[in-house]
Amino acid sequence: MRRFLAGWFFLLVFLPFAVAGLYAMSEENKGSEKEISGLQISVQAAGGERRMGVTEFLTGVVAGQISADYELETLKAQVIIARTCLYERAGNRSYIDASETGLEWWSESERREIWGNRYAANNERMEEAVRSTDGSVLRYDGQLITPAWFALGNGKTRSSREAWGVDIPWLQPTESLWDREAEQYETVVTKTKRQLITEVQKSVKDFNCSPDSLASTCQITETDSSGYVLQMQIGNKLLSGDDFRYALALPSSCFEINFEGNTAVMTVKGSGHGVGFDQYGANRQAMEGKNCEELLLYYLKDVKVGE
Repeated sequence: MRRFLAGWFFLLVFLPFAVAGLYAMSEENKGSEKEISGLQISVQAAGGERRMGVTEFLTGVVAGQISADYELETLKAQVIIARTCLYERAGNRSYIDASETGLEWWSESERREIWGNRYAANNERMEEAVRSTDGSVLRYDGQLITPAWFALGNGKTRSSREAWGVDIPWLQPTESLWDREAEQYETVVTKTKRQLITEVQKSVKDFNCSPDSLASTCQITETDSSGYVLQMQIGNKLLSGDDFRYALALPSSCFEINFEGNTAVMTVKGSGHGVGFDQYGANRQAMEGKNCEELLLYYLKDVKVGE
């Protein structure tokens, strides 16, 4: 009888502590590093340099690359793209500085500031997208690729050869008609002629043009097969569409220019360079039931998704 009572006493006294300990361990493991890779990344944070694993790093990276409101399958596709970039840059190394990755990392404090009261929900979705694609990357002919992505197209993605002068097999033109239904599909940017000239002068050395001659010396001379401006004459300069886009801070280089009196009106379609993975178009397909692998294979030709 004494042994029986002693046993119950042990259970009553010590079991709650044991359960609490197990719960704490499960919570700790829930947030711990799950990524297959042992790669460590060094980032510059507010408190100084920090080292972290791939999972934590990718959570902060993808937070800055895509809208947290997008479908989970779209977020997972973007995670796979980001992980591929990271692994391709790291090669066989077990340690890499974040500055070498070409990927911007958002710290927890930055995410809290940007997302506000949506922080907990958004961060959990990002973490889930990273965890559920553990180790997945993109390969072409067995080799890690260098992916490309952008926010919103004009209805058709671009060829890397036309956009950048380099023919990359997985970056080929693809229809993405969902883009045309986006609220941000078309942006109208209005400048006075003098404002336009001043902004181009800040970016283009030796650019010269007067407001009176701007309309007569401004002409788009070449576009690619997807409708993006490749070359234009303006004043005394022949500029690329990207040169003009960056000088005027336009959303993309798919634009038209019209002059109305003393005003230049630029109508711009899409947002980003237009090459590769179209986030908006992918998200619309995700809403129709496509999974992350299907989204990636639609925009990135002949690649394979795997570890």
